[in-house]
Amino acid sequence: MPDLTVLTWLWAQPGGRAAYTAAHVNVWAGMVRRHLAMPHRIACVTDMPDGIDASIDIIAPPRDFETFRIPTWGEDKPQCLRRVAMFRPDAADIFGPRFVSMDLDCIISGPLDPLFDRPEDIVLYRGATATRPYNGSMLMMTAGARPAVHADLTPERAVEAGHRFIGSDQAWISARLGYGEATWGQEHGIVWFGSGVARVSPSTRIMFFFGNPKPWDLVDRGVDDWAAEHYRGGGRGRCLVLGYHPSVWTDATAALATGPFDAVIASPEAAAHWPGSPIFARDDAHADRLARMHGFDEVVFCGRSEALAA
Repeated sequence: MPDLTVLTWLWAQPGGRAAYTAAHVNVWAGMVRRHLAMPHRIACVTDMPDGIDASIDIIAPPRDFETFRIPTWGEDKPQCLRRVAMFRPDAADIFGPRFVSMDLDCIISGPLDPLFDRPEDIVLYRGATATRPYNGSMLMMTAGARPAVHADLTPERAVEAGHRFIGSDQAWISARLGYGEATWGQEHGIVWFGSGVARVSPSTRIMFFFGNPKPWDLVDRGVDDWAAEHYRGGGRGRCLVLGYHPSVWTDATAALATGPFDAVIASPEAAAHWPGSPIFARDDAHADRLARMHGFDEVVFCGRSEALAA
């Protein structure tokens, strides 16, 4: 096993401001693979493994602090204190000897090796303002570093941290560690959506999305060429697209004769006649964007409109 694990977290949070899925995990993993050359493994901490690509290791959630809440951080916001489990003394047995934790809602657009090839036992993403030491979107640590972050967390201390800092896990980590830990920031090519930084800069490596919209929203709407270029997976196999043109079923019969497909993207009309659960597309252009975002190696389009086929 490589020494470095790059992991993300996926859990269900009813009433949350964003719903995360296996598809988001797969796209995130594709971006990591595309931009990280050093030996590594990719993992997801989740109890929702259905739909996650088999190349992604599944780590069972430790379940620490899942019920802890910070009153100043509303229930509609991500409840991330469960991630404090990364500071357990036995973290190596769960996550690996050295690991990076990244949020799913990001776009990776540049090389990650310069970010992860660092000697410190912990590196955190710097907070968005001077009054916020750290942001929970990304950290890298050697397992077992700063064990007091885990050992000292109580419901009462979590509430107190929420009065001093914003967030859930990042509020507690900021309160317990204080200022002075090694950080990444804009100078390392890490920015956040809405910060005013030109994301098309060649120096940008990662853009995090703290609220809405999310990266997949930009791709879905077709409003951001930079997002469409970089927010995409890879290695997802063959995709059959069922469009709106009357030739769709004739085309599909011929396509299916060439072998099986790993996924189907369909118009609502075609989906009504397709067994299974396809990905819905509003029109042909939307189907093209979805196919690229999900990272399919081969896309066979059936029933493409005459205007786009020309």
